[in-house]
Amino acid sequence: MSMDIVEYKRIVVALRPSLLSIARRIVGNNEDAEDVVQDVCLKIWHGRESFNKLDNVEAYSTTMVKNLSIDKLRARKPYSDEMELLGKADEARLPDSLLEVKEVQEAIRRIIAMLPPLQQRILQMKDLEGYETSEISEITGIAPEAVRNNLSRARKRTRELYVMYYQTQQTATE
Repeated sequence: MSMDIVEYKRIVVALRPSLLSIARRIVGNNEDAEDVVQDVCLKIWHGRESFNKLDNVEAYSTTMVKNLSIDKLRARKPYSDEMELLGKADEARLPDSLLEVKEVQEAIRRIIAMLPPLQQRILQMKDLEGYETSEISEITGIAPEAVRNNLSRARKRTRELYVMYYQTQQTATE
């Protein structure tokens, strides 16, 4: 017999504060901690068939939070190294050029924030955190084909909006 929605909610409501606290200590911020705990909650729900076989759901969930938090830190590291490298390259640039790069980065962040939440999440998981399509599918609970479709739409829309932004910037400077 698998876990039903009432049992799931009871378990998740009871575990969530401690799981959030653990994730926050490891990843260092609330947003990433929320993402980790959300992923664990999804995994609990999708694995509910086998959860009644576990002796200690809390211990299992805590281990999942620790592992996903560490994965999140590892995924962040290459991005941090890249940003550090860009920062060193920026030191050699003229102040105007540096300002331009920061404006473009901010514009891209705003563009991504305009995407539907699922597309934002999939784009972040794939392009920034380095998850594979199958992992994203497992975490989000949507089919791999839907992950690929959402990723494709997110990238296409980001490109379209960036081109519009770029054209507007070019027109403004002429």
